[in-house]
Formats: sequence, C-alpha cells, structure tokens
Amino acid sequence: IQASYPGADAKTLQDSVTQVIEQNMNGIDGLMYMSSSSDSSGTLTLTLTFQSGTDADIAQVQVQNKLQLAMPLLPQEVQQ
Repeated sequence: IQASYPGADAKTLQDSVTQVIEQNMNGIDGLMYMSSSSDSSGTLTLTLTFQSGTDADIAQVQVQNKLQLAMPLLPQEVQQ
C-alpha cells in the first residue's frame, strides 16, 4: 500500500496515516505482519506479509475493502 501526505513530517504521517491504515488491516485472513516506511516527502509504503498458501486474489480484495473503510479516517490530503 502506498499513500502520500504532501508536506507532512514523519511523525504526522505515522500518527495520522500509518496507524490508521494498520489498525484497519487487522483481521485480514492469513496476514502475518506489516512493515512500513516513510520518507521526508510525506510518502508512506506499507508492506503486508501473508502466510504461505494464502489466496492472493482474496487477500487483495480484503485489503481493498479494509482500505476503503480507512479512507474516511485519513486526512483530506491523503484521500485524494
């Protein structure tokens, strides 16, 4: 998952974007762990790692559904 929050510093990105998305990803079938990184330009990359044998198509649909639930909770600049 990638998101952009122009002008945001790393702490703002972590608090208002990364945590919101990570919390919404909990409960996805086969999800083992998440890792995230962000840079000074306000770009977030969140990597989800699934158990071996997880159906990639189902996982993708679940991630998209969870991301749609998270969108209204994100800052307006990130939603665009």
